[in-house]
Amino acid sequence: MFLAEEVGKFVELIAAKYPEAAVHRFQEPAHPAAGEFAVTVKQETRRSETRSHTLVERQYAMVCYAEDAETAILTMELLSRCIMNEGVDGKGVSSGPIRAESVSIDAPEKMDGGLQRCIGTVLVRARESVTFENYEKIGKVETRMTTI
Repeated sequence: MFLAEEVGKFVELIAAKYPEAAVHRFQEPAHPAAGEFAVTVKQETRRSETRSHTLVERQYAMVCYAEDAETAILTMELLSRCIMNEGVDGKGVSSGPIRAESVSIDAPEKMDGGLQRCIGTVLVRARESVTFENYEKIGKVETRMTTI
């Protein structure tokens, strides 16, 4: 699955849980408001797992903005439960090849202007097939036998 599709799945999950909330993709807002969210990419690592597969590990930051620290961290806890227990699509089924390995929540931090910001880091692992050159298959095979 592509990175943009995975970010879209997390945005859909947040929108399903908090329909009135604004969710920002790929970057945090310059002037956030309470009740807003952001989904950003922290890191992507690709490793050769076998000759035919590549292991892709991605870390996403899900950021919640709230008026107080308790609301921020409880909101992140609810989202982490949804990701780990209900699947990324929020409907009780894991959506395709996405599999969240872990979710870690940082302590809320106070921002300028009094808002609290809480970040949850989601680790997702996926395997991708390595592309090989296609060769033309043997079309016809004949055998000739000579008896002596």
